[in-house]
Amino acid sequence: MKICFECSEYPPGPHGGIGSLVQIMARGLAGAGHQVRVAGLYPSSYPAPDYEEDGGIRVWRLRLPASRWGWIGARIRLYRLVKSWCEAGEVDLVEVPDYGAPAAYWPSLPVPVVARLSGSTTFFRSEMGRRPGRTAKLLERASLRRADFILSESRYLEERTRAVFALGGAPGEVIYNPVDMPAPAPPVVRDRNAVMFAGTLTEKKGVISLVRSWPGVVRAFPGAVLHVWGKDGQAPAGGSMQSYLATLVPAEVSASVVFHGHVPLDTLLGAFRTAGMAVLPSYAEGFALTPLHAMAAGCPVVYTSRGSGPELIRDRVTGLLVDPDRPEEIGAAIRALLGDAQMASRIGEAGRQHVERNFARPVLLAQNEQFYKRCLDRFGADRHTHSKDHGNAD
Repeated sequence: MKICFECSEYPPGPHGGIGSLVQIMARGLAGAGHQVRVAGLYPSSYPAPDYEEDGGIRVWRLRLPASRWGWIGARIRLYRLVKSWCEAGEVDLVEVPDYGAPAAYWPSLPVPVVARLSGSTTFFRSEMGRRPGRTAKLLERASLRRADFILSESRYLEERTRAVFALGGAPGEVIYNPVDMPAPAPPVVRDRNAVMFAGTLTEKKGVISLVRSWPGVVRAFPGAVLHVWGKDGQAPAGGSMQSYLATLVPAEVSASVVFHGHVPLDTLLGAFRTAGMAVLPSYAEGFALTPLHAMAAGCPVVYTSRGSGPELIRDRVTGLLVDPDRPEEIGAAIRALLGDAQMASRIGEAGRQHVERNFARPVLLAQNEQFYKRCLDRFGADRHTHSKDHGNAD
């Protein structure tokens, strides 16, 4: 198959979960013998070339003009580029994310368009109890309605997205995101006092509740250290979230909170191999790779009881689930793992096995390949039927 991903976060520059997912998928598909290309819109400052090859994956980065309405022309250029590939037979199927509404108002293409639900702006604002922006919701709904097929990263995300956008039709398919299992390595000694948070520093990630819970953890375990990994975001009242979080930490425990900023994924994966636990009490997650990366490394995970959390983790078996609105519950889960080495080890190993069985890239790559083939077969059959009916009408 010849597959094109629309992605405006393809590494190595600063990116989120969509960028990591597309790279994992693209590398897996290319390794299986498929032809893969990636195209997206990027700011002029994005630290990567306009064109490059990543292990056989061809990546195009179209730069966004600085003008206020330049994004409209850029989106048209992107569509025309993709269309030219499809008409030339260089692409069999196009996949777009829901975030950013890349396929909004696209005219027809001779190949199927798949929308993969990862969590749109409208979805996340709805999950946080906030009114979505009218323009964003209009564009995101148009992009989803333009797609020929919808694939979701979790059942929760699929159901909530359909409700938020009032989408009709039969439910789409669900295929969880793939995770690369770490290569076998010599055993390491975990620093049981090292507690990790990883993610963009935003309110929806639950980092405020985590920091509020931290003084109680340090009182019970004075040697504990909270390592906060992730790029800075916006505080509730504006300004730097990292600076805001620092104001929530009492002076007497401030040395036990360390901010590392944004780092490459490989650095983060290395930290998961040696940390005592990862704590990720998010408010809104359609699906998240970060807890699975930690679990794949054998790191015990404290995760959210909201969204797709219960789909990914069995509470007190493959991880611990907490309510992000209850800092005391987050603190209690951290103290439980700090105080019981056997439980921490048991949950870490159970989580690793769970990811290997259910989320490893070879398992889910095969499911994605089968899904793409079904889309191609159905799209071809529908076009044949439409053509035949049109001919009869003539």
